[in-house]
Amino acid sequence: TTASLLGGAAGLLLGGVWVGGALFAATSYLARKEDDDVSKVLKGVASSGLEVLNFGSYIDNKYAVTGQIGSALSGAIKESPLDKATDFISTVDKDIGIKSTLGNLVTSASEVAGQAVGAGV
Repeated sequence: TTASLLGGAAGLLLGGVWVGGALFAATSYLARKEDDDVSKVLKGVASSGLEVLNFGSYIDNKYAVTGQIGSALSGAIKESPLDKATDFISTVDKDIGIKSTLGNLVTSASEVAGQAVGAGV
């Protein structure tokens, strides 16, 4: 899943929506192959990307960077009409679980894209 997201994001940045979708599907298919060198490379790159994110999270927890930025932004939002929108989004997130829903959606999309490309090949 991480490899397909990285491929899709790279394609989106380099060539737009269609290239991003094509690279998402291609990396979904290639990353699911078991004994392929390309699969090993994609999995290695995805693993390295996750390590970078984990290191960033560690630094954030150690120095509380986003907490300080978040509290400053929260103070600014409390004084604006965005406060009601923030409350609404928080309520929707509690009811629906946006993070888990999007995670399940991305995982399913990656599996379907990999199967579709596999069927086409």
